[in-house]
Amino acid sequence: MMRLVIGGKWSSTWTMRGWLACRLSGLPFEAETLFLSREGSKAQLAEASPTGLIPILHDGDFAVTDTLAIAEYLWERAPGCDIWPGDLRARTAARSSAAEMHAHFVELRAALPMNLVKRWPIANGVPSNVKLLGRPGVAPQVARVQESWRLTRAAWGQGGPYLFGARFNFADAMWAPMASRFRTYSVPLAPDAQAYAEAVLAHPLVAEWVAGAEAQAREIGWEACAAFP
Repeated sequence: MMRLVIGGKWSSTWTMRGWLACRLSGLPFEAETLFLSREGSKAQLAEASPTGLIPILHDGDFAVTDTLAIAEYLWERAPGCDIWPGDLRARTAARSSAAEMHAHFVELRAALPMNLVKRWPIANGVPSNVKLLGRPGVAPQVARVQESWRLTRAAWGQGGPYLFGARFNFADAMWAPMASRFRTYSVPLAPDAQAYAEAVLAHPLVAEWVAGAEAQAREIGWEACAAFP
């Protein structure tokens, strides 16, 4: 059986995406959590991953690094699964959407780290996310995320709440951590973007991951998890 090495569920965006790819493939796998802050984790990580990064998928003696590569490997093993749309052009558009998330939004991701158990507080009636959203590059990237969702849904999203209609695929999975960021930090979105973000977060697989993150945080210590980073 394949083995997926992941990080802490409440804060590890890429392992969330890797896990969603595995679930969308329909193939059997086991998830192994590696908490990078714990003693001995560096040695375990070096043993598990040649790049020193997670997630990493082990299929026997074959290791697949990088989340996009994991999704593509699983698609090749289970063509026609829910990772990508069946139509060639829709599939290419979905890959383009996923690749944009993979390669861009550095300032936004740095300013608003994912934390699935955190909700940004309001101090003295003023949302304390104002400074975070005011950092250089963040506002234009928030706008671009919404534009990307809007354009993709306009072209491909008829018939359902996701980027490509009724079928949640890996492009939606790639954007799921971004949707969670917007919820965590109370980022104001246009109505159509808000509706899409809510649909992604309500998807059963995403909800299952979030429930696992919350359970993990209760086990480790909710306050400690909510305070990170």
